[in-house]
Amino acid sequence: MALLLPPVGSEIFRRFQPDSLEKIQRRHDAKEEEQQRRKEKNIEVAEEDLPKPASDLEAGKPLPFIYGDPPPEFLNTPLEELDPFYQSEQTFIVLGNGNTIFRFNAELACYLLSPCSRLRIAAIRILIHSYPFLFIMVTILANCAFMTLGNPPAWSKIVEYVFTLIYTFEATVKVFSRGFCMGKFTFLKDPWNWLDFMVISMA
Repeated sequence: MALLLPPVGSEIFRRFQPDSLEKIQRRHDAKEEEQQRRKEKNIEVAEEDLPKPASDLEAGKPLPFIYGDPPPEFLNTPLEELDPFYQSEQTFIVLGNGNTIFRFNAELACYLLSPCSRLRIAAIRILIHSYPFLFIMVTILANCAFMTLGNPPAWSKIVEYVFTLIYTFEATVKVFSRGFCMGKFTFLKDPWNWLDFMVISMA
């Protein structure tokens, strides 16, 4: 029975390294060649037979128990894709608290930061941590409370600048970790970030 279980630990989880991009490119090229062959031979594949993302490996879900607990050194760090659907795509995953899956674009963020860049890894760790998220939520609520004041005090302008600075820092972390708009799972691919971008731009 044990032979039916997939291997765990370092045999399943692999750090995302510079040569990981080459592997992705090779898989992508093989996938395109296969599609080209089908097109030349007029082979049509039914929509239900096309490859689809694994529902249990979606971003935001916990890692399925069948993979076991990843070693601590594989948490909060870029890893190669586990989902076969994305293994030929320019993506990588990060496992956060509770083995939650986060998926990121593997192309250069801002045309500068590779997935192996220390600055990008630091931005990813800030982004997926729960405390910054809670801090931003408190900041938004506090900002809403200040906006309801009929006669704001003189120092409220300084508070507005502080809020804008916090939102700018949050957006910068997201852009450094995800990339801005080119590719999947980037900053502007999430509609929630459109509002952030508009608010910061107008501020």
